[in-house]
Amino acid sequence: MKWAQAILLLLVLIVTGTCRSQPALNILLITMDTTRADHLGCYGYEAISTPNIDRIAQEGTVYDRCYTPVPITLPAHTSIMTGTYPNYHGVHENNGFYVAAQLETLAEVLADNGYDTAAFVAAFPLDSQTGIDQGFQHYDDSYPSSLEEGKHPLLRGFYDERSAPDVVSPALNWLNQRDRRRPFFAWTHFFDPHQPYNPPSPYREIYQNQPYDGEIALMDEAIGQLVQQLKQQGLWENTLVVMMADHGEGLGDHGELTHALLLYSSTVRVPLIVRDPRQNKAKRVTKPVCSVDVMPTVLERLGIRVPDAVQGLMLPTTDDDYVAGRSIPTESLYGAMMHGWSPIERLTEDDWMYLDAPSSKLYHTLTDPAEQSDLIKQEPQQSQAMQSRLKQSWSQYQGNIEAEEGVISPEKLARLASLGYVGNFGQSDVQRGVKKELTDPYHAINAFRELNEGKQLIEAGNSAMAVPVLLHAKELDKKDTYLLMFLAIAYQNLGQWEQFGSTLKELLDIAPDHVAAHLLTIDYLLQQGDSDGAINALKRSLELDPKNQATQLFLARFLEDSGQYQDARLVYEQLLESSPDQTVAANGYATLLYRLGEAQAADHQFSQLLIEQPYYAPALLNLAVIRHDQGDYVESNRLAQRALDLRPNYSLAWEVRAMNLDALNEAGSKHAWQMALKFARDAASVTRIKTNGIEGKTTGI
Repeated sequence: MKWAQAILLLLVLIVTGTCRSQPALNILLITMDTTRADHLGCYGYEAISTPNIDRIAQEGTVYDRCYTPVPITLPAHTSIMTGTYPNYHGVHENNGFYVAAQLETLAEVLADNGYDTAAFVAAFPLDSQTGIDQGFQHYDDSYPSSLEEGKHPLLRGFYDERSAPDVVSPALNWLNQRDRRRPFFAWTHFFDPHQPYNPPSPYREIYQNQPYDGEIALMDEAIGQLVQQLKQQGLWENTLVVMMADHGEGLGDHGELTHALLLYSSTVRVPLIVRDPRQNKAKRVTKPVCSVDVMPTVLERLGIRVPDAVQGLMLPTTDDDYVAGRSIPTESLYGAMMHGWSPIERLTEDDWMYLDAPSSKLYHTLTDPAEQSDLIKQEPQQSQAMQSRLKQSWSQYQGNIEAEEGVISPEKLARLASLGYVGNFGQSDVQRGVKKELTDPYHAINAFRELNEGKQLIEAGNSAMAVPVLLHAKELDKKDTYLLMFLAIAYQNLGQWEQFGSTLKELLDIAPDHVAAHLLTIDYLLQQGDSDGAINALKRSLELDPKNQATQLFLARFLEDSGQYQDARLVYEQLLESSPDQTVAANGYATLLYRLGEAQAADHQFSQLLIEQPYYAPALLNLAVIRHDQGDYVESNRLAQRALDLRPNYSLAWEVRAMNLDALNEAGSKHAWQMALKFARDAASVTRIKTNGIEGKTTGI
């Protein structure tokens, strides 16, 4: 009996890869945000150079037709990480939704099986506050935050982000420093191809007519650095690589410039490449698969049990392995949640694609891959059958997890209820689906394009040009709250307070619980001298979205700037108690402690933060300011330089460096002041830099 048990144990060790002769495979997951499959070299696109991605494809299986269940960053990644559809996991949009703790993620399963788990994400939609960090022992989301500039991330047209080099740098450092006796699961997320498209040199010049491609080429370079590091460490031949996108990008196809609104393949089809070092040869699968298939495939290849809740299937390794007739549903509630339009849905089956909308469409994707010839009238039986199977699919993928309080903000919950999405989070009944009486997103695309143009103008600092564009879009849809929000922001930027106030009133009359509207109200009330009303507006925003850490931080900063230090301290401490890894909160709390005269406590707080997040530039900068204030100019200069190594365009770090060089009477001061001015983000900073450095030689910030 003991002999038989020993044999059984040996077999288990071999299957799980834990015996010494066959170490467990490492897992590298690379998600390329907003990346179209047909804009990569390995998918036949000749106008771009993606040599690193293409080399991985040459060693693995390329899936020609992988589809996302939702073309939006957070819900798409939630599907990847849980192997479930949005109807189950309950995350339908980037804002106001949170990944429930009851969901079991790929990182959690791997951590429970002895893996080191680390993630390096590039943008705000995947911030740790969303809960997508579940199971990761190290979660690096230290991109520049709007909060550093006193702005709320919800009030930006585009998301806080960092570029591919700034994502890969901490990932490489982590790979160097980790305990190599254990296998790892590393996830790197790149956001560069997301609008606005602004690649750095030399890609700006190489792809001057296709800046979107330039962003992909930049990302490819960073992926090459990851691969090279793994090869140098002797880990490449024992690393399973999954490289994919969360969704694509419209680029004008079917009138959609970006993504999220419509469900054509330009935004729903994604690249997927799986490179298994044990099957090191190029293969292609042309049959349709889904991004929910990634989690079960990884676990199956590791010999780890797949959780019962997983809805994805094992990825076929050849077309012969494919089971015909699979139904892949995709949803977009973006138009409904953000604009009050109808939800839309899609079903992909073999060579057919059905779009369910107030004006439904049907395409034969084998003969019409660009989805230009609508066959809804010619093939009524096919469309009716697929519509029926679409409803069955959503019913099949319902959730059965008890609701967790706060996974959906009250504002979003009310919107879902009005659309017929009822029950606990992620579950829906037969009422879900298209609303014929609401605006068809496919007919609202022109208004959507103009809104997007207005957002771009605001982001570029040209609110004066944005106003007429947004007003024209408003003529097409007078009750679009998302449009009204950006119109209000444009008026705010221009200092047109009367128009700002009237637009806010219009917005709140339509949507009294609009979180961003209450955040915007803060500035309006402050302009009117009503600081108490402003605090109440902030608190109302928190009531509507209680898990939003950015709003909690905004409240702490507001109280601190108002001189209410103890109240600010309480907000920071409450936030850090519930979320001890909240980097921006820890940084703000340490700064407040120093302001309160608790220098030793501030030092300790900064030291702890930099142990957890050694590459967080704002913490390095604030510590540099403290050292300068204490007269330790050499150490302050070292810290400021470390911050600049991480963020070369960090104006405040250049400013502190210049002040240190002035104090030390060392060369380079003039250059540092000029760099600080070059990268200054607002008029107040420009004035301060000119006064202190360019025109004078004072040493205060």
